[in-house]
Amino acid sequence: MNDKGITGVFSRTELAFLLILSIAVSIRQVAMTMVMPFISVYSKSLSGYTPTLAGVALGIFGLAQAVFQIPFGLWSDKIGNKKVILIGFGQVIVGLVLAYFATSIYGLIVARTLQGSGAVIAVVFSWISSGLNEQLRLKAMSITSACIGFAAAASFAFGPMLHHILTVNEMFLGCALIITLSWLIILFFLKESRKEKEAASDSLASETAPAGIKPLLINLLSNKVYLKLNAAAFINNYVMVAVFYILPMYLQNITGTDGMWKVFMPAVVTAIIALKVSARTAAKGYRFILLQALFLLCAVGVALFYKPNYGFILAGSVLFMICYICVSTFAQSCINDMAEDGYRGTTNGIFNSVQYLGSFVGSLATGLAWEISPRFALALTLVVAVSGITVMWGTYGTKIGKFKDVSTLGKVESHLR
Repeated sequence: MNDKGITGVFSRTELAFLLILSIAVSIRQVAMTMVMPFISVYSKSLSGYTPTLAGVALGIFGLAQAVFQIPFGLWSDKIGNKKVILIGFGQVIVGLVLAYFATSIYGLIVARTLQGSGAVIAVVFSWISSGLNEQLRLKAMSITSACIGFAAAASFAFGPMLHHILTVNEMFLGCALIITLSWLIILFFLKESRKEKEAASDSLASETAPAGIKPLLINLLSNKVYLKLNAAAFINNYVMVAVFYILPMYLQNITGTDGMWKVFMPAVVTAIIALKVSARTAAKGYRFILLQALFLLCAVGVALFYKPNYGFILAGSVLFMICYICVSTFAQSCINDMAEDGYRGTTNGIFNSVQYLGSFVGSLATGLAWEISPRFALALTLVVAVSGITVMWGTYGTKIGKFKDVSTLGKVESHLR
């Protein structure tokens, strides 16, 4: 990607690259999200079904994402971003095709695991952020996160409408086809810059590269700011999955399955507008205090779900969605400010692993809590949202230094005031 964007405005090449990659990854997000509301019900039609295995089939995607983010991040540092993204998209396609042919719950679990193993989101953000200055990086993250967030919400809203036409396994096959379209877009329309290729080649050829991984991980995991950002990502995704588990249960009696768009679409549109406005404040150095304020909004939003009528749920969904999209964007941009190009994939890989682990834990914990009581599941989600405020407490004025190389990681200026 062109790295001439030093004026705060994207060059034509940078903007084209950003939009093409954002569209491609958004198509992937649509395919991944569209079938989520139907997994637990669809599982009942498969041989070997049990409620527990149905929960595993739903949550295993997030666990696989968590496990494979770091290896894919390491791999991208060595062979380049484009190759790894193409391989990851290919795994998702194969997993969706296997899901189409699955006749047992175990086959579906294997298919969902393979879908999750194509864990390239960290690599996507690494590729987007490489070669951009801080101001452009935040703008780029905002655009891509907004595209992904809108795609997720739109697919969750339109999925029930599509289900009137297609069966669930036909939806799996349709999703495989549209991700294949994304794969072709990346293959033919995106190129890595010579600088990125040379960095990957140097990393692959370096005899000291493997030895540098251990001190990199040690210093990343001993950095307070990095750990707080990882915790914020975990909490954000936990609450996201919990909300998408709880809200459809309530909305069945309020809007009906086909009317969920009446809540999710206004919420995501409002959140995208809020992201654009708050990004200006974040760019001035207030990202950490914004993260704390966003979790406060999220907690208020979850609390509003205790009054299960359309008005309260809509208001709560708007506050939650603002938090989810903005936290995803600002935390990711902070992480990329801390990483040098040679270690960007690894740094993002750890972050996104923790993020997706939050999705898995959130789905599992909310499902178990729901069996006890719907209000207990909601209370647990509220407690987790409040913990986000606690995690970010005291971070106002935090400075983020760039990890120049492995030898200076421990010296990075990221002390809390």
